Amino acid sequence: MSKSVLQLPVIERAEAARQVVRLTLQAPEWARAARAGHFINLLVPGRRDLLWRRPFSVHRADRSRGTIDLLVARMGRGSESLAECAPGDHLDAIGLLGNCFPFDPGLHEIIMVAGGIGIAPFDLLLQDVQGFSCKKSLFYGARSAGDLCRSTLWAESGAEVHLTTEDGSTGSRGLVLDELRRYLGSSANHAGRVIYGCGPTPMLAALREMALALGIKGYVTVENRMACGFGACVGCAVELAEARRDGQKYLLACKDGPVFPIEEILFHD
Repeated sequence: MSKSVLQLPVIERAEAARQVVRLTLQAPEWARAARAGHFINLLVPGRRDLLWRRPFSVHRADRSRGTIDLLVARMGRGSESLAECAPGDHLDAIGLLGNCFPFDPGLHEIIMVAGGIGIAPFDLLLQDVQGFSCKKSLFYGARSAGDLCRSTLWAESGAEVHLTTEDGSTGSRGLVLDELRRYLGSSANHAGRVIYGCGPTPMLAALREMALALGIKGYVTVENRMACGFGACVGCAVELAEARRDGQKYLLACKDGPVFPIEEILFHD
């Protein structure tokens, strides 16, 4: 896919959750082409001290309006500044970047597993699979009810939603993988299931172990820092579980990912 640098106007801003802002950007070309897994790299406006761009998954695409949504979590100086953008501001963006979640139309069930801001790509994934007849299950966990980024698309898509919070304020008390483990443990046959995961590194590491132990196919999208977005800075290296024939032991999240088969890569805190 060809990449472009665009000045994107912010047309809407809304609080999506505690410390998370949803930005809606006018980007007709990207709205038409975006698929779950794609991301864009944003330059922080008005901050000459912050040279590196910040990567954000495309959260949702409205192709009729020509807009894309991003979820911006206030996690540092760059994201704090981006979260304060208002309608009328323009953002310097490079995109579309990265690869997408692969789909098999013959799937029996799509299982999405998200932790915290890792919910970002899954609205777009639900849009991508609208025409699929398979079951769609979303497992989403956060610290507390106020940290969950809820979406009307969950009900509209017919997804079965399993919420967990560490304090028990919404859904099941505990971690999202606890709920997933209970769910998968109720069935001995996992044929036709595929897991799609996004979230903190420890969650993805545990999800990998679970998927491999149960023999369930899976894909994850990683949240490594991707300053350049096209492999030049080599700052987003991901370790392969097995070295390739040519001795290659690492891939780049921005260039080779950010979506990888769950068994292919290793996760380190």
